Amino acid sequence: MGGYLRALVIALAVPVLNYLFMGLAGFLQLRSWSGTWGEAIQAAAQAPLNYALVQAASVGVIFIVAFPHRGREGGLLESVHVRPLIGGIVALSFIAGAFMQLPLAEVGNLVQEVWPASFEELARRHRLINPKTWWAGVSTLLALVLVAPVTEELLFRGWLLQDLKEQYGKTRALFWSSALFGLVHIEAAAILYAALGGLVLGAVALRTKSTLALVRIEGFNTLSHQVEHISWWLLLLSVLGAAVALKIMWNSTEDG
Repeated sequence: MGGYLRALVIALAVPVLNYLFMGLAGFLQLRSWSGTWGEAIQAAAQAPLNYALVQAASVGVIFIVAFPHRGREGGLLESVHVRPLIGGIVALSFIAGAFMQLPLAEVGNLVQEVWPASFEELARRHRLINPKTWWAGVSTLLALVLVAPVTEELLFRGWLLQDLKEQYGKTRALFWSSALFGLVHIEAAAILYAALGGLVLGAVALRTKSTLALVRIEGFNTLSHQVEHISWWLLLLSVLGAAVALKIMWNSTEDG
């Protein structure tokens, strides 16, 4: 199977397995198999912890089934380029990532103008990132800040990007892995900003040779029947902050 096609199949396995495991989690939560698959997924979606468990299970299955363990030297972590970085580079990567959140969220808002999601879906997302209890808060942090980013980095930047680079070179690998990263997010708004984010994350991973790397803001973590947009000055500060952090990090690392 060609490198591009193989990467496509591996990437598309993520949403398929997520759908499967989320449904199973919902049936277990309902303690009944009499409902529909959609009802089971709705039930599971109410608990942020399910997102963490499902994402970890999906990526885990993919690594067990498809990752080429044989012929890889140095163990799994070395194979997916989990390597230590200088503390300053890690800090700059974190700062750049934090600044990027607002511009990428605004990309989603602009897409929402063209392909609007239902208010029920927006309300579900809002509840997910605005937990009401301490346990829901811990679960949300686990799912969205720890499990999702780590598993996605290992799969897309640690594995697929590096394999594609060996076959097709850096540029093609970067754009194809970023497109796949956007594609697995399924929803129109998420596809675009995930693909854009994937370009930056992929470039950082290639440059550093490593995969390591709540304020109420209108248009970012608020809920409204109308599409809200992030203030232009916040976007400007975020873009400038991310650019400065990335520039410093870029100058501090060697291209290889």
